[in-house]
Amino acid sequence: MRILVDIRHLTTENSTGVGGYTRALLGALFEIDKEHEYVLLSTGTRRPELPPGPFTHLHIPVPNKLLNLRSLLLRHPTMNWRVREPVDLLFLPNLNIATIPTDIPTVLTIHDLSWALYPEFYSQKMRLWHKATRPQELITQSRSIITPSLSTKQDLERLFGTPHEKTHVISHGRNTQFDAKMCASDHGVRSRNKLPKRFILFVGTIEPRKNLLALIEGLKQYREQSRDDLHLVLAGAWGWKSHPVRRRLWKRDVSSWIHQIGYVPEQDLPAIYRSAQACVFPSIYEGFGLPILEAMSSGTPVITSHTSSMPEVGGDAVIYIDPYNSADLNAALRGLMNSSSLHKQLRDRGIERARAFTWEKAAEETLNVFKQASQNPL
Repeated sequence: MRILVDIRHLTTENSTGVGGYTRALLGALFEIDKEHEYVLLSTGTRRPELPPGPFTHLHIPVPNKLLNLRSLLLRHPTMNWRVREPVDLLFLPNLNIATIPTDIPTVLTIHDLSWALYPEFYSQKMRLWHKATRPQELITQSRSIITPSLSTKQDLERLFGTPHEKTHVISHGRNTQFDAKMCASDHGVRSRNKLPKRFILFVGTIEPRKNLLALIEGLKQYREQSRDDLHLVLAGAWGWKSHPVRRRLWKRDVSSWIHQIGYVPEQDLPAIYRSAQACVFPSIYEGFGLPILEAMSSGTPVITSHTSSMPEVGGDAVIYIDPYNSADLNAALRGLMNSSSLHKQLRDRGIERARAFTWEKAAEETLNVFKQASQNPL
């Protein structure tokens, strides 16, 4: 079977989330699948960084804006049009502007539906982009759909009427570089990123859905009530509609203890997790919540929201809060910071739970979806 994979999203600089998923999954697929042939398709002025493996890479050096416009206006070319050899299956690891062929089975990954459930969290440009992907059409035409959580599967069925048997829940895996064991190089990472002595950590793009204003307020309450000089480190790039957070960080009452260090290279993240007193992830909605898994793998206690997919990832190894209630975060911090036994319990449980999430398992389950989709009649 020849499998065509859309990797156009890997050409963006500092790709996170979906980009990490695609690279890790493909790397694991190349390790276990010696039977099928993979053709990776990218476009645009940048060439992507790819995992090692046996594959054919086809790059079209044409600006994506031009190709997307043609696809929107003419519904041409289809994704397989530039591949000379016949294609047996098309894999889209993410929603994208694409014209998919009607005679080739397609497998589509839907990571989350925040853009449909919470459009107010997105800029006008992002809302237009999601509309341009024609999600209902892609979802309907795809033979099988993969979601990283049961929560997203249920959202998909509720919002788009997707048949229950069409969607397969396949959890993300953990990157093995996230480990609880301290390394000598950790000290270099701390100094290079100018990390404070004691801090809680947030990892992710700074955008409304991540609920950072509530995080700041909850930590402010904790600091005032406990007199604990605990700092906050925000590791992530500025996203859309982030001006309220920017303005809050300039205020004198918080500016001395909040550190926005921007996008962190992947090789530095494990050390930053290990250096934190806790990872706090109070997002309103997530399709999976990868920072929860990364923190647990690193032996860092986690405080996160009780909404959407987060309980599926954290299980009984994390502390859950109401993301709409800053006092809840304050109480969680007080409980964690005042109890070394709770800290150790969450550390041990998190490390154990994280072991269940592997990319090898995700690749095996994804390969089964590929085989099933190729065998079912159109």
